[in-house]
Amino acid sequence: MKKLILLFGFLLLAGCSTKFTYNNLDWLIHWYVDDYVELSDRQENLFDEHFANWLNWHRSEELAKYVKHLKSLKADVENERLTAESISEHLWKSREHWERLRDHVSPELAQLASQLTDEQVESLFKELSEENDEIAEKLAEAEGKSEDEVTESRVEDIEDGISDYVGRLSKQQKAIIRQYAPDFHGTRALWLAYRKDFQLAARALIDKRENNPEFETEFVALLTHPDDFRSTDYQQLRLQNTQLYGRMLEQLFYTLSDKQKNKLIKKIDDMIEDFEYLMSND
Repeated sequence: MKKLILLFGFLLLAGCSTKFTYNNLDWLIHWYVDDYVELSDRQENLFDEHFANWLNWHRSEELAKYVKHLKSLKADVENERLTAESISEHLWKSREHWERLRDHVSPELAQLASQLTDEQVESLFKELSEENDEIAEKLAEAEGKSEDEVTESRVEDIEDGISDYVGRLSKQQKAIIRQYAPDFHGTRALWLAYRKDFQLAARALIDKRENNPEFETEFVALLTHPDDFRSTDYQQLRLQNTQLYGRMLEQLFYTLSDKQKNKLIKKIDDMIEDFEYLMSND
């Protein structure tokens, strides 16, 4: 269920092909759900009803918040007000968008979870366990890499992500990224531990759903309080990485050429335009 919220959030917030994605969320979600559990006709009809309500709520109440946030970001870019602190604020606002979505859909997801059959529960957690094994295998492979190899891979990932928004990077900008890259903390193993702990708690709740009158309330609490399952080390390293990322972006921002800055503004304008279009076109 948590992965379903994550997918829903990603699809709603994605800046690429936003209008197409938004207007085809129903079949995209069904395509995804089918990988984990086969819903009965009754369950599918209930899900479709909930999903239509979620989408109407999101279109009528949330998209305007995204537009307001993006316009604020655009103003900071145009007026050269981007600092490590303001970048962190924008990142936290983005997280708040996701948290509102998560909190809104969680009660209905808990209702759906209460109606899963034992066979569906087995199918769901079997698939999740197989995914965990695949992630663990990739982590084991990564452990064999040298620090230089890890850093080089991180540099490439950061460069690719930033160049998507500003275009080709200069030698100076690449040097800044290379300067910061070694200081980022790898958190993949801690994330996997969090993921497993969360899934264990979810499985324990779902297994007792038929005899627990408070199941839906407790399942909503589980979905809406993920930090309860993140270790202190994991939370601290995530925060440190976010702060470091903000400092790096601030330094990069003041090296942007006019062409790069205009491309960044155009990217933001495109997202604003897409969201405004979706607000006025059901």
